[in-house]
Amino acid sequence: MALYLLKYPYRKILLPLAKKMVWLNPDWLGYLATLIAFITMFCYIYAPDKPVLLLISIILTLFRMTLNTIDGVIAIERGNLRLKGEIVNALPDRYSDIFILIGIALSPMCTPLLGMLGMASMFLVSYTGMLSKAIGAKWQHHGPLGKVERLILIMLFTIPEYLRLTGKIGDFYTLTYFEWLMILFIILGQVTVFNRLKAQLKECKKLDWIKYRNIDKKIIVIYDTLTGNTEKAANEAAEALECKAVNVKNLEEQDLSAYDLVILAAPHLGRKIMPENMLKFLESNHNIKNYALLFTSGMPVVRIFSNKRCTDYFVNKLNQKPVLTINIKGYHSIAKTYKNRPNEDDLLDAYLFATTTYERLK
Repeated sequence: MALYLLKYPYRKILLPLAKKMVWLNPDWLGYLATLIAFITMFCYIYAPDKPVLLLISIILTLFRMTLNTIDGVIAIERGNLRLKGEIVNALPDRYSDIFILIGIALSPMCTPLLGMLGMASMFLVSYTGMLSKAIGAKWQHHGPLGKVERLILIMLFTIPEYLRLTGKIGDFYTLTYFEWLMILFIILGQVTVFNRLKAQLKECKKLDWIKYRNIDKKIIVIYDTLTGNTEKAANEAAEALECKAVNVKNLEEQDLSAYDLVILAAPHLGRKIMPENMLKFLESNHNIKNYALLFTSGMPVVRIFSNKRCTDYFVNKLNQKPVLTINIKGYHSIAKTYKNRPNEDDLLDAYLFATTTYERLK
């Protein structure tokens, strides 16, 4: 997943070139990238006789990755983001993956069995990524073995395989480096399938909730925020429960006992515990029936301990335990950790946290 995100900075680098190529149909670049992969297949098949073909395969793979990136930039620049584009973007890529894996599997550099299992693993990864689209959810890109990661691993393992063919190094524990690559594909592929299925089940839970929800309780989300992280998560929780999300500093005097559930959201602040407005809110006497805690925090490791400290603080002030708590990662403006968090997955967790809290009340 992390390597998949690298293509977005790469898009910025290629943006000036792409702007000069807006006259070109981006689909043709996708087809050209597939042709490059087809040529690369023969580089792997004939590499044992001409090892230099492995170095050429690396260059061709980099060229293919560049074409795949440029076609997306051109499509964006042309405002040509249509449903047809999703098909043209996905199907040629699958053919490209097949060509490269066939090239490795059919060469003496890899046993056919490992090559076949590596290809099967790759197919399962791609299939589970696209499966979400069938249920109206977003495309899954969870790793660790996405498209970009696969291509980078292939290029990395091509280098020692070239050195092996040229006699500079030997086999690694009686296996070629491409055979080890296939084993890595098999292992990481199954991990990726698991991660994508887990994310899909979350998406399914949200879609089912939207379809069948029937909120018959009075609920409010009260939040305090400094950087906007907590506000985003609080709004997701409020959307799930079809209720208001109110900044604690704008909260009017009211009897909170009238609510069946109050979700309190705040960031961790180390020694200060939480932002001042939430602390002042807790100093007042509140008769709350049920409450849940939604925290955001951005300091690795420390966030585990600060979460307990903040939870204990609420329990002490409200004289009861929360129905449920969640600790969502958010960008730390000082430590610069968890950049671009909370992300879509984090906000989905906030959404499902709210639905699970409501279900526990029933």
